[in-house]
Amino acid sequence: TDANGTLGALTPNAERTLWTATFTPTDKVNDRANTISVNLAGVCDDAGNAGVGTASSANYSVDTRDTSAPTATITLADNALTAGQTTTVSIRFNEPVTGLDASDVVLTAANGTLGALTPNAERTLWTATFTPTDKVSALVNT
Repeated sequence: TDANGTLGALTPNAERTLWTATFTPTDKVNDRANTISVNLAGVCDDAGNAGVGTASSANYSVDTRDTSAPTATITLADNALTAGQTTTVSIRFNEPVTGLDASDVVLTAANGTLGALTPNAERTLWTATFTPTDKVSALVNT
C-alpha cells in the first residue's frame, strides 16, 4: 500500500527460501518514503506453521516524473517578406505541450504580429500566421 508501484508474479528458488518478483514503479510519482511488506500470516512452512507479523523492505525512493523540459525549433515558410505578405510560422516541440498561446511568443525584435497558435493533434507542431509591420525595412528580425 505504500510501495508506489506494482509487483509481478513471485517466483521461488528450489528451496522456497528466496522469492523474487519484478517491481514496476507507478508513473509520475515522486516519493522518498516507500517500502514493500509481506504479511507473514499469509505464509506457512512445511510443517504448516503460519508466520507472525510482517516483514518490510528497506526504504527506497521512486521518482518517475518526466523532468525533461520541452525544446522547440521555429521556422518561417517565407523568410523574405514584402508589403502585404504574410507567412506561416511553425514551432515544433520535441514532445507534446499544452498552454502555448501568443503571449508566450516574444516579438520585440520581430517587426510584426503573430496570429493565434494552432496545434496539430499531437500538440508537437504549432502554427500561426505572421504579419510583418507595414512600412518597415529590416534585414535582421527574430
